[in-house]
Amino acid sequence: MMPAPRRSRRKWILLAVFAGLLLAAAWWVDRQLEPHRLTALVLEKSGASLALDLSFDGDPDYVFRPEPRLRIPNLVVRDHADGKLLLSAKLADISLPWATITGGEPVITRIELDHPMLDLPTLRRWQAARPPAPFKLPTLLHGIHARSGTVQDEGYRVTNLDFDLPRLRENEPASAKASGRFSEGETVIDFDIDARIATPGLASDFGLRASGSLQRSPTPLAFKADLDGRYQSTDAGLSVATGSLSFAGDSPLPRMNGKAQVLVAEKLGASFDGVLRDWPRDWPSLPAPLPEQATDLTLRVSYQGSRSFTDPIHLHLEKNSTSVDATMRLADIQDWMATPEGTPLPPLSATVTTPRIELDGIRLEGVEVELHPDEVTGNPP
Repeated sequence: MMPAPRRSRRKWILLAVFAGLLLAAAWWVDRQLEPHRLTALVLEKSGASLALDLSFDGDPDYVFRPEPRLRIPNLVVRDHADGKLLLSAKLADISLPWATITGGEPVITRIELDHPMLDLPTLRRWQAARPPAPFKLPTLLHGIHARSGTVQDEGYRVTNLDFDLPRLRENEPASAKASGRFSEGETVIDFDIDARIATPGLASDFGLRASGSLQRSPTPLAFKADLDGRYQSTDAGLSVATGSLSFAGDSPLPRMNGKAQVLVAEKLGASFDGVLRDWPRDWPSLPAPLPEQATDLTLRVSYQGSRSFTDPIHLHLEKNSTSVDATMRLADIQDWMATPEGTPLPPLSATVTTPRIELDGIRLEGVEVELHPDEVTGNPP
């Protein structure tokens, strides 16, 4: 048998080398794309660019069709500067279009978070330490969805949070829905919110519809709110001005409508100017002739102080020639409302002025009554 020609042997050698190279390349690609290794690489690069430490625990997974999608179990995000927890999630499911991966516009198709926990104080500290940069609205082609989340801040927390934002893109309207439970001290509120934003960004017109219940023994108090206005976020804080606001709740919650302004900064400033539709039946009874005037009362409320509402609230009520100017603390009023067997008068400092008043068949003309409980301090602005 004659030996194979030299050219034929060389061809087989080249084919064997090429096959070996293909196998080596396939091994290397498989090793680089092994889910644990790929996830760790992605989180390491993302964390380095954001000054965050990102880690996970469990078996991640990924797919490439129809677009890259990474599922990260037990995601933990910490501030690299102090190691404090910023965000965690039982599962993070992130989808990215190929264009973003190949260097195009930074677009995220969708983010899904299962049992996320966000710590707002850590988030604010991390943001304050970041280099100044122009605001850039992220693009979420199919939005973000969070299930059974928790948001923690100083003095309050939101639990059982479900949040859905179907789409977010610059210069396009956006809508979002949220439900959950807000807790601050003894105050617990279950809520459902449906919001829309005209042009998402640092400033925009918006509308909001909310319903829920204030948890109170023996029966929760249901409420509904409807408002439209404009918000603006600056270095000084977040300001919100409503063109219209209506609120209606089970007594002793009021029914009212008007306009409001809120500034959330180092301190909280809030005001309401409108109409109290009627006098809630669970509020203290008014002496004659005030019950005849206890509908559509002019109402002005203002607050300036701690974001936990521990400072005095100032209130002005007026109808015809009768007016009430009062100062109160929210915690005192809540305690009084929760104690039916307590004093008949609420814990507030007030001045009542009316042309006439009737008490036990006695008519008084040109009356001015002042109440000054020792525990209420503060002067109206």
